[in-house]
Amino acid sequence: MKKTAFIILTVILIVACGEIVTESKAIIKNQEGLEFLDKAEYSSAIKSFKQAIENPKLSIETKAVIYRNIAQTYYEMMEIDSSLIYSKLAAECYPKDSYEYLTNISDIKISSGETEEAEKLLLKAVKMKPNELAANNTLGAIYLGEFGIEFFDPEKALPYNLKAFEINNDRITEDVLGRNYLELGNYAKARSHYMKLHKEYPDIEVLAYQLGVIEYLDGDSEKAEIYFNKVIAKNPDHKFAIDAFKETNE
Repeated sequence: MKKTAFIILTVILIVACGEIVTESKAIIKNQEGLEFLDKAEYSSAIKSFKQAIENPKLSIETKAVIYRNIAQTYYEMMEIDSSLIYSKLAAECYPKDSYEYLTNISDIKISSGETEEAEKLLLKAVKMKPNELAANNTLGAIYLGEFGIEFFDPEKALPYNLKAFEINNDRITEDVLGRNYLELGNYAKARSHYMKLHKEYPDIEVLAYQLGVIEYLDGDSEKAEIYFNKVIAKNPDHKFAIDAFKETNE
């Protein structure tokens, strides 16, 4: 799963009163889309984002934010062609070599399999704005091997994922941070994050699976079975993956 950067809009004041109303409605719909996204309800998220973008009087800044959220949601859905279209639309809203341009172009590079080029753009972007979400988020995902095992370096990933979580502690950023700790063998911190997430999102199977993995690797196979059985009860097809994990880690 891609660790992604979804952007929350703040109110943008525009001179014409009618445009303020339009902008405010777009912000509300964008927030609605983010809430659906946080629950992994991707189709509903896309619907809300597209309702937010449909008025032609929106500011360039608002359009760019919503385009990027649509692109990232399509990426989560593995609809790469659609993701690329909206990433390009988002990038075109910004001056070349701005932070926002670089982060959107990096999305295009990643979707095209050019991870090394994306990394260069993001490292440039994060120097420009070290406390912004997008570059930290995607660099953290790159160094967890999301876009090529040759980039896997969980120690390098950790500061970016910590910063992303500090900026926007939603489900996705916390999931990635928990996985980062898991990859580092810090089972206590990984468990803490996944226990919180599993309590908040009990229907998302991967969270129970990750808790099973943590307990198994930490030597408590009985507790691991409790979580694995929850996953299998929801979707018996996952039994093969769980058995393969156990065989690999005996």
